Amino acid sequence: MIRIHVDELTLGRVRIAISPLWEAVSSLALTIRYRSEIPHPYAKWLATARRQVSPALHHELIGMMRMRGVSLSSSLTPIPHCSSPSIEDELEVLRASGHHRFAELTGDYWSAAIAAYWPDMRGALEEEILVRGRTLVTGGADMMLRELGGRVRWERPELSVPHQTDLDWCMTDGHLIIIPVLFARGTRVFSTRHDTVAFSYQAQNAGILRGPAGAARRAAGEVRQKDRLTTILGRGRAAVLRGLHAPATTTGLASSTGLAPSTVSQHLAVLYSTGLVRRHRIGPRVLYELAHSGAVLLAQLGD
Repeated sequence: MIRIHVDELTLGRVRIAISPLWEAVSSLALTIRYRSEIPHPYAKWLATARRQVSPALHHELIGMMRMRGVSLSSSLTPIPHCSSPSIEDELEVLRASGHHRFAELTGDYWSAAIAAYWPDMRGALEEEILVRGRTLVTGGADMMLRELGGRVRWERPELSVPHQTDLDWCMTDGHLIIIPVLFARGTRVFSTRHDTVAFSYQAQNAGILRGPAGAARRAAGEVRQKDRLTTILGRGRAAVLRGLHAPATTTGLASSTGLAPSTVSQHLAVLYSTGLVRRHRIGPRVLYELAHSGAVLLAQLGD
């Protein structure tokens, strides 16, 4: 467990970022941690990755990670310089810091194991940032940190982050960056740079990885069989309502339910008109969430 002591100035500088490189490293760590029985929803992704990544490439990358102790303040997982860098940007940072071989191998691994999934992954991560960012703006850093979940605990002024290493870290007048990672079940990355600390946590909607590469969606026919909620609302609208266990956009709901975005949009229009969901515009996106009546209906009939 890493215990980060955060002062008020640092708490006012919390931000969220995406890191394709941290996803790649965490996915590699997951292949080490779960060698036989891979937990849901990573099994199909791993089967594809094992076919497409050569054993020699995998072996050399894992060796470099173990040698460098990548899970703790490693130069192999630099802190993202912006909120959403590309994998090419992050590999260039590795090369600039002298890790040419690791950057080359990681690029090959990315192309074989993750590139086909990345459009869906990036959409899910952007959704995550949208939801967390809204909480940060409306409820403050305290509320956002409390709601991260995944055994991350915030009790002012201490933030406890699950980690392979036991460590106390004190932040004074610094910057705290939180990085949602869909592969975070493999490891938790913790990295520092001068007055900045970054750590990863398990992002929601990792279920997009359950499908084959390039099509990480369930068919609409796989949506839950008929039940009381489906009987009242219909299968599609019931699936959309269930998908709003956390605020989401139309795109995010399409990824999690397997329905077409146009179909999700139609269902949301009906659910909104009946008062079961609410919507909020944040910049160019519209975020949907359960209204009180929708939450009550889901609790009573959601099974």
